[in-house]
This record gives sequence, C-alpha cells and structure tokens, in this order.
Amino acid sequence: MSAMFPLVFLLGWFAGIFVNYIVDVMPRRRTLTQPICLDCGSEQDWVNYLFWPRKCTSCSIRRHIRIWITEVLLAGITLWYWSSASSGIEFITGWLIIIYFSIVVIIDLEHHLILHPISLVGGVIGATIGIWRHGINHTLLGGFGGAGLMLALYLSGGLFVRYVVRRDRGDFSDQALGFGDVILGTILGLLMGWPAIVATLIIAILLGGVFSLGYVIFSIITRKYKAYKFIPYGPFLISGAAILFFFREILFNYLNR
Repeated sequence: MSAMFPLVFLLGWFAGIFVNYIVDVMPRRRTLTQPICLDCGSEQDWVNYLFWPRKCTSCSIRRHIRIWITEVLLAGITLWYWSSASSGIEFITGWLIIIYFSIVVIIDLEHHLILHPISLVGGVIGATIGIWRHGINHTLLGGFGGAGLMLALYLSGGLFVRYVVRRDRGDFSDQALGFGDVILGTILGLLMGWPAIVATLIIAILLGGVFSLGYVIFSIITRKYKAYKFIPYGPFLISGAAILFFFREILFNYLNR
C-alpha cells in the first residue's frame, strides 16, 4: 500500500486544486468559467492558475494563502483516508464527501452562501451514498427529517430577527440561518439517514454553541464585541456530519466508556 502513497498524495493535491477552482469561480460567476483573479477579476490562463507562477497576469498579485492551505490539507486528508478505508469503494465515496464538504465550508466561510448548483450536486451524492449505506427508506426519512428540523430552526431564527428589529429598531443584513442551511440539512439527512441526522444536528448545535461562546468571550476581552453578530452555520452542520460519517465508531466507543 505504501507504494501507492505518492499517487494518492497527488490525487488529494488535485482534489485541493479542484476545490479551490470551484470556490474561486462559482460564487462570482455562478457557472464554470475560465479561472479568474480574486483581486481584480481578470481571467487567467489555466497553467498559470493551476500550477505556476500562480500570479495574476493583470495585477501581479499572487493567489491567496487559502489556496495552499486547502491543497495541503486535502492531500493529507486523502492520504489518511486511503490508509484507513476498508475498501476501494469506501475510499471513493468518502473522498467524494470530503471534496463536497470542503467546497461547502470554504464558500460559506468566505461568502456566507450555500449555492444551489453545489447543493444539487450534493443532493445527488448524498442520496446515492445514503441509499447504498442505509437503504432507500432510511435515506428518504433522513432527508425529510433534516429538512423539517432545519426548517423549524430557520423559521425560529426569522422570528427572532424580526423580534430584535422591532425591539431595537435596528436592521440586519444577515439572518441567523439562511434557507441554504435548510437545503444543506436535507442533503445531510439523505447522506446520514434516519435517525443519524438527529445526532448530526445535535452535534452541530453543540459545536455552534461552543464556538459562539468562545467568540463572545474573545470579543469581550479584545473589546470588539458586537451584539447579534451572526456566523455562517454551514461549517457546523458539515462538522457534525463529518464526525458521525468518519469517526462514528471512535465516538460511540468513547461514549460507551
């Protein structure tokens, strides 16, 4: 298996290149186009963009550090998953999930968006893998459960925002949850099945709460606290799903102890 490590590493590196391309282009163009510079928006040739020198031919600014971080992380994660997967089909399905999760997280962090074309692809991946892993009944129940639970949270968040606006006579450009999070919850429900989607959302809520508490404490200490600062929720949903999808046995063994 060690002889395959260089090829698997390259596979992971190219996955990082693909993720970076999607993240760069889709939020700005909403379709697959020629690569663009994130600073000036000019189109780039493929060799320069993908390989070297990775510097804009118009404004001469090099590509952002996120590019290298994503590629290195995905190369390492791909190596790890290759060494831990029990079969080739398990590796392929998990690797596709890793790529999809990476795209959703980075776009949501940078743009506070969960794009519909990405969600459509995610729905196909989630439903296909979900049916293969859980059967059609648990997959569909998971999709409906994820949609229903996230819709309830979405509507509750909307009511909270309207209450705060009416009370403080303020205005918010962000929402506690966007409808894209509802769609993402549906996709994760298809992938995780029922009742695992319930545990996924519980983990996501706990992670979001811990992060929010830490963020508030840090903001108060640094005197940069701002009330009603909303954060993207997609990464927490993805984290909850990733924990159960990739580390379920470790988590259950820990809880049993």
